[in-house]
Amino acid sequence: MVSSLYIANARLVRLDAGDALTPGGVLVEGDTIAGVAVTPVEQDCARPGTRGVRRRRHGADTGPRQRALSLLQHPAEGDPEQLPLEPWALYTVAYGRALGGEAIRLAVLLGAAEMIRNGITACLDHFPHTRWAEAALAAHQASGMRVGFAPFMHDVWDHEFLQIDLPPAIRARLDAAPRSDPGDVERMYRDLVDRWHGREGRLTIMLGPNAFQRCSERLVALWRYLSDELGLATHTHLLETKAQGRRGQAVWSGGTVGEMARGGLLNERLSVGHGLWLTPEERDLLARHGVTVVHNPASNLMLGSGRLSLPAMMQAGVPLALGTDSSNSGGPHNLFEVMRLALMLSRPDMPDPRAWPKAARIFEMATTGGARALGLAGAVGRLERGQRADLVLLSPCTAALAGAPLTLPHLVQHAGTEAVAAVMINGAWVLRDGRILAFDEPAVLAQVAALTAECLASAQSDVEFAETAAPYFSGSAASTPLEPP
Repeated sequence: MVSSLYIANARLVRLDAGDALTPGGVLVEGDTIAGVAVTPVEQDCARPGTRGVRRRRHGADTGPRQRALSLLQHPAEGDPEQLPLEPWALYTVAYGRALGGEAIRLAVLLGAAEMIRNGITACLDHFPHTRWAEAALAAHQASGMRVGFAPFMHDVWDHEFLQIDLPPAIRARLDAAPRSDPGDVERMYRDLVDRWHGREGRLTIMLGPNAFQRCSERLVALWRYLSDELGLATHTHLLETKAQGRRGQAVWSGGTVGEMARGGLLNERLSVGHGLWLTPEERDLLARHGVTVVHNPASNLMLGSGRLSLPAMMQAGVPLALGTDSSNSGGPHNLFEVMRLALMLSRPDMPDPRAWPKAARIFEMATTGGARALGLAGAVGRLERGQRADLVLLSPCTAALAGAPLTLPHLVQHAGTEAVAAVMINGAWVLRDGRILAFDEPAVLAQVAALTAECLASAQSDVEFAETAAPYFSGSAASTPLEPP
């Protein structure tokens, strides 16, 4: 028998209702929203034999909250915090090499605990350490979260593409790092799709090229072939720094996006992280092909990469989503914070307040935009009949929310982790009464504490190399952020 649950006396966040929250209830049957009732006909939705959960004065907010994020970065949160992307990446690689299967498992669950408590039901894990893919996917399955898993492929390093002049010894060590082999990559993706794609209705395998400029012609050809052959959604980085933008314009007619278009890589199944240094022509190309750009404002600020021209993206009609990026670049996995940043960052450059991005548009980026980036448009992201039952219940009885009428702009501007009362993913409660139900959070925290010192010690040699190499990357044009075009 399919279990039924009715969440009553709620105030619903529905994008088609404008800024107002709609009194009503939600009927969940199994893993699906079977009905959404709006007062005064709320009682018509409940069916005989349905168990009721009455959440007075709660707003129900749907997931997923899309994250361009690599969960395994949690153990590396001690990375240097005052470096731009290119030298910063040397440290992420150094710490990443110290992670084994157990560290990956704990990192995934640690990230899941943080996200669930922040009211996030789904994430996109752009995963660099492909040899530990099985450990990561097993942990994602245990986490209770909805996950788009996009393992990396890349075989061109930043110092090669950006033409950074390096001492021979440093270049030799960087060049010795393993590069993705097309045959191995194809076997990996096919195997992961066969064994993990669609498991428990929550796990989705995606293609995860690191970035277009980090893939050789052979890998780009494989990317295009697998996208067509397997029909998978794809996620990649795009034009995150000024150096990438300038070099792309110098190497390819029409820049990086123009070359991607000629290669047949642009389509509605593609999402790209950052997109800070797009030209107007490149923005138009992305919009024309329905490519989703994942805006990561906290990470962009942390790394000094620049600021996305959000109004220009909206005017061009580019589909948009929101992300936090990894924990050691974007900070907390807190999409409330990210929504506020996205809402406010462009205001100083827009003298007419009437043109400022609206709270409803930002909320849409965090929900339906996220679903699109995960390749799940139409399946999750809205409070509608037939959608998967990914629900977040918020309590207005917090210091930040009390004392003002509850509206969508009020939630976007003032809500936070403390308002998250319960989280349901795929029809199952994963957080209630302050306790994560999907896995043993206290045990994960204890194990992480015990493992952290071991990982840091193991990474010491690689960290020392990163310290030696970083000045050469910091001295490049890559490290001087300017306003995006």
